Amino acid sequence: MLKRICWRDICKFLAVAFFVSTGVLFYLYLADVSVPLLGTTFIETPDVSGVRAIVHAAMFVVFFYLGFCRKRNVRSADE
Repeated sequence: MLKRICWRDICKFLAVAFFVSTGVLFYLYLADVSVPLLGTTFIETPDVSGVRAIVHAAMFVVFFYLGFCRKRNVRSADE
């Protein structure tokens, strides 16, 4: 019943997701578009989109490293 979670694949997925969200948020910042938040009366300003784009870009770099660049530790069969 127990299955090992492949964290490397999860990090790859998150890297791609953060890359896409960075692009969308940066576009909203450059286009100076305010976005209403669904179900509320709040509006996300372009400045907030710019800050979120920076945070998502940093998360993209972290998960890109963990998913694609970092070498896996291979243990020997003796251990």
